[in-house]
Amino acid sequence: MRTGIVILVGLAACGDNLEPAVENELCLPDTPPAALVPGPFDDPLAVQLPPSCVPGGLRDLPGRWFVNHEPERFSFAYPKFEGTCEAGFRRANYLDEDADISDGFSFQTWSDGTRIHYRELYQFSFDGRVYEYATMTTACMLPDGTLATVFGEYDSDRGMHTVDGKGTRFAPKDDVAQGLSLVGELAGVSYQIALDGTIAYLAGPLGLDVVDVSSPAQPVALAHLDGSFNDVKIAHGGGMTIAYLAPLGEDPTRVVDVTTPSEPEFLGNVPAYSHSIFLTPDTAPPRMYLANYSESIPVYDITAPASPILVDSVPIDGIGDTAGIHDLHVDGTRIYADKTIDGVVAVDVAAGFDAPVELGRIPTSYSHATWAGTAGGRKIAIHGDEGMTPDEGGAFLRVLDADEASPTFMQEIGRYQSRPEVGIHNMILVGDRAYIAYYQDGIRVLDLSEPTQPREIAHYNTWDPDAAWGDAFEGAIGLVVEGDYIYVADTDRGLVILRR
Repeated sequence: MRTGIVILVGLAACGDNLEPAVENELCLPDTPPAALVPGPFDDPLAVQLPPSCVPGGLRDLPGRWFVNHEPERFSFAYPKFEGTCEAGFRRANYLDEDADISDGFSFQTWSDGTRIHYRELYQFSFDGRVYEYATMTTACMLPDGTLATVFGEYDSDRGMHTVDGKGTRFAPKDDVAQGLSLVGELAGVSYQIALDGTIAYLAGPLGLDVVDVSSPAQPVALAHLDGSFNDVKIAHGGGMTIAYLAPLGEDPTRVVDVTTPSEPEFLGNVPAYSHSIFLTPDTAPPRMYLANYSESIPVYDITAPASPILVDSVPIDGIGDTAGIHDLHVDGTRIYADKTIDGVVAVDVAAGFDAPVELGRIPTSYSHATWAGTAGGRKIAIHGDEGMTPDEGGAFLRVLDADEASPTFMQEIGRYQSRPEVGIHNMILVGDRAYIAYYQDGIRVLDLSEPTQPREIAHYNTWDPDAAWGDAFEGAIGLVVEGDYIYVADTDRGLVILRR
């Protein structure tokens, strides 16, 4: 049973100047329940939290937090906790207690007034052997009002790993909107979006959604194709409209006939995996470039889009397989390869795809996405890393000099960061404006008429702190800009349509 204890502090003074009693209710520590299923991380009291944990301090736990398990680049979250001293505490929007491991999964939360501990346990058999995989998070309140956390992971082959972290209070950065208004939306789970006239194609972990956006205020779902996709691009040719779908996982790139948008039909595969896809539909012939975490970029002729033909592969030198190409942008004969821990590499393929000439590179934390163009009368590229950077917090926007004749070519000449607790995902350059899908900080619009001094001029917060799961990579993640409309792929809301 969990109860509350009240500490009364009296402050005496002369005459009638007697301060009222100050009440400070702390949760009465209690012994956590026994583990529902024995196994890794089954003892919450065995986790080594700081000795400065406030006894009974979970009273102050409820609410939204930013938790960063340093120095892990991709180990951070935005959990929301709820509960009371009497009822106990849990992570909101998470899992219900599951004591039955017979289906291979068990979950349990403990809270004793001082610490909260939750664990997921998976068990499965393979080749006559039982394997276990478990994760846990344990946290307590510190005297300065922050959260001390420990994240742990275990599997039967690699053993146990834990990393310490810190939590600070988290909330939306600013008002819901400034300079942008909500026009319409359609519920779903979306990672990327492609727009083809009045039809929007949204790729996500549940498949491909085809949406009629001829009336932006009332988008209408036309069709759904099951699958698990990270990216989508649309090509035309031979009287057909084709959707290319990059998979989540290591499956080959999908080819889908969407000539009739309401009746998408799977045609086959490009025999290559892709994480991201880039098309140059206006070149002769039109090309498709695949970013697939390798050290080269496969290039396809998509004159007949239903049957892509491999033309060549562009090698991008680097430090090896640990620095695969995550994304890319093509500007004429120049390719900007986002080569993760190798940074951004610019090459020219005017002499052939098999003979790229490196123009320059800039080392970054974890190169994720780049977009090249002209702003303020100057050739630039806008770039973002992914996750948490070592020194600056969340990944941010760099403005790079893209003029080969400039002494600062491929160097940072400007920077924009919403705030250190949040990283960016994708960005688009349209004229003098940069549009950024900024995860928990929604859509951010920058004026780049002076590229060395990026200036935010509009935003819309798509992220809902009350309903969001609190995962690291959630919120506004993909976008397309068409005229005054911004079409947003959002992990929690699906399709969101904004207007300048």
